[in-house]
Order: sequence, then C-alpha cells, then structure tokens
Amino acid sequence: MIPLPVARQASGGATALRVGQIETAYGPVPKLFDEFWTAKQRQMHSLHYALSYRASFKPELPDFFIRQFSRPGEVIADPFGGRGTTVLQAALLGRRGISNDVNPLSERITYPKVHPVALEDLEARLARIPLDQPRDLSREEDMSMFYHPDTYREILNLRDYLQTHRDDVDRFLEMIAISRLHGHSPGFFSAYSFPQISIPKGNQVKINKTRGVEPDYREIKSRILKKARTTLKDGRLDEIITSGRHVRLTVGDSRDLRDWPDSSVNLVVTSPPFLNQVDYVLDTWIETWFCGIDTRSIETKVVQTPDLGEWMQFISDTLSELHRALVPGGKVAMEVGEIRYQGELLNLDETVVSLTTSKPYNLGQFKVLGVYVQSQEFTKLSNCFRVKNNVLGTNSNRIVLMEKI
Repeated sequence: MIPLPVARQASGGATALRVGQIETAYGPVPKLFDEFWTAKQRQMHSLHYALSYRASFKPELPDFFIRQFSRPGEVIADPFGGRGTTVLQAALLGRRGISNDVNPLSERITYPKVHPVALEDLEARLARIPLDQPRDLSREEDMSMFYHPDTYREILNLRDYLQTHRDDVDRFLEMIAISRLHGHSPGFFSAYSFPQISIPKGNQVKINKTRGVEPDYREIKSRILKKARTTLKDGRLDEIITSGRHVRLTVGDSRDLRDWPDSSVNLVVTSPPFLNQVDYVLDTWIETWFCGIDTRSIETKVVQTPDLGEWMQFISDTLSELHRALVPGGKVAMEVGEIRYQGELLNLDETVVSLTTSKPYNLGQFKVLGVYVQSQEFTKLSNCFRVKNNVLGTNSNRIVLMEKI
C-alpha cells in the first residue's frame, strides 16, 4: 500500500482523496489524487521566494515529503537542484542537505539561501561599493533594450566587484541582484519584462515598442535592499546558518554524482527536466551573463531532448546513480508532469514507473510505493502560460515515490 499522509496539509480541504492505480507487469501501483499541500502562494519561509526560477516546484512539495518520509538529522538530496528549494526546506526542518545541478548558476543561487546574512551587514557592504564608476558602454554587451545606461553602468560595476569578492555577504548580495535583473514592476532593474525567464533581446525590443517606452533609470542599491528586506523577513537566520554548514553543493551530471558517497542519502526529492519543455540555458541567459558563466560550457551538458527514448535512458541512468547513493530502504520522490508528445497527452509518472519494472532500465533497483497527484486550482502564473487545471502543461504535480530495494 502507498504510505498515506500522516495529516492533510492543504487549506480548506478543496478536494477529496481519490485512489486509482497504474497497471504494471509486476502488479498495480496505487495512485493518490488529493490536495496534499496548499495552492496558496508564499506560505513558506520568505527565503524560498528570493527569486523566480523557471520550472521550479513550490516549497510545499519537498516540505510534504521531507516531513512524511525522513527524520531530523537525516540527509535529503536533490540531483536537479535548480533554485535550491529542497535543500533549503531540508535545512529549515533540521535535516542535512545535498544539492547538485549541471548548471553552476544553481550553486550561485542556492549557497546564499542556506548561508543568509543580516540585512544590516548587506546594507553596510552596499554602501562601500562604488557603483558610479565611469564605463565605456560601447565596449560592453549591448543591453540597451533592458537597461537605462546609468542603470547598466551600476550593474556592470557590481558585476565586476562580485567577480573578486566572494564572502557570504557578497554572495547573498549577488543572489538578490540576480533576482532583480529583469521583471514586470518598478522594483526590477529592467524595463517591463518577464520575471521568470530571460527573454531574447529581440523580444524585449518588441515589448518596448509595443508599450511605447524606453528603459528608465532604476537605481539598483535601493532595489536590492528592498528585496533583501522581504527575503529575510521571516528570520531564523542563526538556525538556517547552523543547518547550512551541513549542506553540500555539487555541480555536475545527475548520472555521475561522484561527490555523493555510497549509501549516504536517506531521501531524494527532485524534479528532472520534462524532455525539452523548458530551455534551461536560454531562459537564464541574463543571469548566467551577470555571473560570468559561459553558457557554451553548459549547453552540451544540460539534457533537453525531444526524444522520449533518450529522456527515459537519462532518467534511468540518474536513478541508477541515486540507487548507489541511497541508504538501504532510502526513498526517491520524483516530481514529473504531463506533456504533449507527438500529439498525445503523456503522463510522465507512468513513464517513470515503467522504468522500475523493465529489464533494460531499473528493474530490481526500486519498489514503487505509489504516485501522488496534486489536485488543485492553479494560480495566476499557470494561467499566464495557459495551463488548464490538472489537464495540460507541466503544472500538474505527479510524484513517483520509490524505495531502494
């Protein structure tokens, strides 16, 4: 039987528990449909909302599985770390975390979350950084469609400073600056743009033309401090810093987690790429530019494939590596969604289950305990991308819960 949740965590009981199953050659796999966590926005610690990140899951998801299937002091890991949601929530719950991602941007974002600093220290550091140094913008990357020249000058001076100053205050400052690089309100450095993704320059030119505006001056220090204040408002910094000392961050392929010791992980909570539904390199190009990360060095490493067979092999190889790193009886909660593939709706949870019951893939490595399907009314972000509730897109959380054999 699938482990039933100890307590319902959703607000208001908007849905009723329904139980289905997936048929396999080795028997049925139970499938639970319910609102296991709240659909409300920004209900968790404020550090989780330091910045937007494409295709990231809500912190309520790892919170649910960490509480249900681990104990304080145990190791919680994520081979597709993204913006660090899993390891931050693990730290908040008194667990030790390991996070990996093939894109080094993930480490730049995650480290400050588990090593937060006091607002007063950030304010003092900002006051010491001369952002008004003259620059010859004709020698720089053309970002005139996003930034006013004076704003861009400040961004470049901060960028240069951060290349050689890397203590915890500087790294937290960098994360907050990353969060302000582009967005749709006056609190961002850029003209009106998308906050979740870095759009191509030509698209930004079209937005400016449609709106009949040019980028106006946005002073960056005050915007950094304002965002930092909201990011740190929930406190618990000493507690997070103490837990953060036990967090390990690695950069590499999920199929080769060489820095993860054998039999060391109690629970994995993760979400792999859903074939080629998201371009993890293009969608973060402004962030990687600001951090000085060469996108060419990661383009060939990020798995973004339109081919289901290639994706299945990638997930299978990742699961084999996780099997090595897990303790006996350790668990994996892998969040996937449903996508349109060759004109048909494909539930990737069923695809992942099939890997564990197939000889060419992961037969004998994992027992699937069940599948959790989060049933809820999605919020404005989903609606912006024209996602129908629990029908289309990748916003229907489907989590395959597996146990190491």
